[in-house]
Amino acid sequence: MHSLPRALPPALIPSSARLWLMLLAGIAALFALAACGEVDDTTEIGTDGSGTQTLAVTVTDTDMERIDGGAATVEATIEENNPGLNYVGMEKNGTDTIFTMTLEFTDAEDYAAKAQPVLAAGDLTKTAEVTFTPPSPPFSSGYTLTRNFTPNDLTRWVVKALVEDGNIEDAEEGQIDSAIDEGDVTVTVDGDELEKQMGSFGAEDSAPAWSNAESAGFGSVKVVTAGADDPAADSFTRTITYDLDRSVYLDAKDEFDAFFEEATPEGGELKPAGDAGTEWVITFPAGTAEQVGTWTDAALATEGSTFTVETAPSEDDPFVIETRVVDDIECTAACGENGTLEQALLMPVDKGEGTEEVSLDGGPEPQVIRDEIVFTEADYDLTVNRDGGGKMVMALSLPAEDDAVVTEENVVAFLGADADRSESDGTVIYTLRAEADDSEEFTGALQKLGLEGADGPPLVSVTDRGDGSYAVSLELGAGSDLISKLGEDATWTIHGDGLRPTSILSDEAEVASLGDDAVTAKGEHGVVLTFAAERAGLGIGGIVAIVAGLAVLGLLIAAAVIAFLHREKLSSLLRGTPATGPAVAPGGGTGPAQNPAQGMEESRNPGSSTPPNTSS
Repeated sequence: MHSLPRALPPALIPSSARLWLMLLAGIAALFALAACGEVDDTTEIGTDGSGTQTLAVTVTDTDMERIDGGAATVEATIEENNPGLNYVGMEKNGTDTIFTMTLEFTDAEDYAAKAQPVLAAGDLTKTAEVTFTPPSPPFSSGYTLTRNFTPNDLTRWVVKALVEDGNIEDAEEGQIDSAIDEGDVTVTVDGDELEKQMGSFGAEDSAPAWSNAESAGFGSVKVVTAGADDPAADSFTRTITYDLDRSVYLDAKDEFDAFFEEATPEGGELKPAGDAGTEWVITFPAGTAEQVGTWTDAALATEGSTFTVETAPSEDDPFVIETRVVDDIECTAACGENGTLEQALLMPVDKGEGTEEVSLDGGPEPQVIRDEIVFTEADYDLTVNRDGGGKMVMALSLPAEDDAVVTEENVVAFLGADADRSESDGTVIYTLRAEADDSEEFTGALQKLGLEGADGPPLVSVTDRGDGSYAVSLELGAGSDLISKLGEDATWTIHGDGLRPTSILSDEAEVASLGDDAVTAKGEHGVVLTFAAERAGLGIGGIVAIVAGLAVLGLLIAAAVIAFLHREKLSSLLRGTPATGPAVAPGGGTGPAQNPAQGMEESRNPGSSTPPNTSS
């Protein structure tokens, strides 16, 4: 008798065979749960955005056999675990059993709010999002619905509950998403069916859209705003320029005409394109930043337009004024799919005599525009003597309103404590001075003013060419720190002290000219030039020597006069004897001067006398 073959122990089964057995078991488990049902979705929406989404889950008799307890178990599971849907009931349709649930909503926001707990019940973490866009003539003639959840997402909680309760044969949690297929999905608005839109590269978007809208938009929209240079006044004007294809306009002429009329605020101006033109222009009246935002909403068929302007000195540099602008505009409706939006500020230039457009990026984040305040004029008055020394007087001018913004304290901190301030006719002038006798000392003094040479310290050099002729070479100008705060207007006036300029030998910038007694140069904040000069009068050293000599001579003359007037006293002092002179005798007469002691002696011895000495 032959014995029946016995199953091999698992350890004796070849590894490749074990792999195939595991794969077949997985496939069997997958098919055991796959296609257990199908869910159809019908969403009906009214023109006001309210509606009902109906979910119909269909399970065949064959699939129902895999569910422990059949249809009664499915219905009980729905009723016990329902997270907020309206359960309509179940019905038999041939060999199919259909379970119907609905979700009613008043608008897109209510729709998303009611879908959220249903998604959460199915262990989905996404946030429900819904938009409903009605027609926006003349830009859109239909409706659009977007939502980021599927009918399978809204019924996942049913399968999850059946699997967790062990009511589906051989089902595991990882197979929940494959248990129900997506059936037909239909979206209608006011009875008209919307078409599902395809995303980029032919794939459906993660937030699918259904639409029957036909859009028509502007080719481009340009928004230019003026008044940002004085935000404290809170008065702005805005001009919106629309470019509209003529054929698009004619297709909806009445609607576009009505739009332009309604988009023009009271007090504003509408400039139509004319019979064959393509450009329409709306100019707002002067208004506050808030009004500009509101008028922009109407002009671009949008909501939430924001315009704000703030101006303040920079924390890093008080000469820099920072203008922070928020110009947040949404142009989806008016610009359509292919239109462009351009935004700009109209800012003054050339001391307010002109304007320029400053481009804006737009969006909710502030864009910072930096405007640097500079000294509008710089006057350099330079005097050079024959020793290369001299004097520099540098006067820098600021409009009084700019000086008030930067403040005197900050200007003096930049220029140095020696800067003198004066004000006249709306202009503030800061004056700095440097002076020295010779070239070496003068160079150091000029450096302290912020002046530099081409490749180092400033240069002032005087060369004696003989016969009373000199060559004066200059290489100096505003240094890097100072030049950053200077405008275009600059004037150099160069004099000689004991020198008279006679000709210009070289001028690198070619801006210098020779006057009667000075060299002038305009439009540059530096000079690199050499001019010839002849001796003229006395230099400072000569004048000082003459003054000193005169002072000494004056002292000598004064001493001589005093000596003459007191010559006898000085002579007596030098001989060591008392000075002589007429004496007054008793009784008022004159006679030899008498020593008081001698007189007293004679009064005591009236008979005695001393004979005169005649031996001489």
